[in-house]
Amino acid sequence: MQWSLFLFILMGQSFFFTCHLYVYHFIGENKTWDEAQKYCRENYTDLAIVSNMTDMERLRKSTETLTEAWIGLHSYPGKDNRRWYWSLPGLKFNENQTRWESGEPNDNGGQENCLLMNNQKWSDYPCGYKFRFICYNETKQFNKSFHLINYTLTWPQAQRYCRENHTDLVSGLDQLDDNSVKSGSYVWIGVFRDTWRWSDGRNFSFRNWEYVEDLVDGQSNKTCATTMLNRAGKWSSADCNEEKPFFCYDVPLRKHLVRLTLSAENPSVNLKDPAVINIMLKQLEKKFRDEGVSVKLSWRKLPEIQNNTKEAQREEQCAP
Repeated sequence: MQWSLFLFILMGQSFFFTCHLYVYHFIGENKTWDEAQKYCRENYTDLAIVSNMTDMERLRKSTETLTEAWIGLHSYPGKDNRRWYWSLPGLKFNENQTRWESGEPNDNGGQENCLLMNNQKWSDYPCGYKFRFICYNETKQFNKSFHLINYTLTWPQAQRYCRENHTDLVSGLDQLDDNSVKSGSYVWIGVFRDTWRWSDGRNFSFRNWEYVEDLVDGQSNKTCATTMLNRAGKWSSADCNEEKPFFCYDVPLRKHLVRLTLSAENPSVNLKDPAVINIMLKQLEKKFRDEGVSVKLSWRKLPEIQNNTKEAQREEQCAP
């Protein structure tokens, strides 16, 4: 038994990691970080989160003010709070899929929060040391995806160079397994760790620090992040009790209409029974919630689409 229905979805978030469509709001009133967080949560969604460079550019363009402003990033210092990330946004670092040299990571040089690769083996190193590095280019610039840069920079400088001239530092095991990357000897790759967390609980790895020191754990009481709009939006850390303007973010509601064809293995189940339909709706909403997506669902019964009718498809794209 089959029956076609249209599912009307009212969403507060996007399905896709790379397409968030956040709306940023610059608030010119000076507040401490905690006060700014409270204001954003009461009037919008939260302090601004930034998942990639596209978000960063959109945040910068949301105001013409050239100042320093709070964003929703907060540090919780302590070695046990550090977490490893890939530099390339969208990749999740898996602690069970690593290639550490024997005895690594060990913080042997103090705070070692950046990763150096030698013949496919990894070691943690202080981020301020200078080494050669490998960039990844998704557009295959000069017909190559990977570019060994033969002069030395600190890890943050190397990351900035790769992002400005290519895509990012080489990131992810698939990229590291490329034959042109495997032979890398004492080179920075796109792995780092820190104690910074986003205000709304997201686990985005994107960072846009201006200074090496902000990648080092335990920078006194400077545990809240700002974006410096007069320095191309680069980030810095500051005392959370300082009063500054700030950015909030919001996620506009989005409506989707999805055509579903329902079927039941048990022929005794009546798919037109409102009670059955309601149970299925609740189960679908739970599935969305389990994936971290807030939705409101409802059914809409529409006429059947004829076989000779072409269904228009629209591709949602992120605004630059």
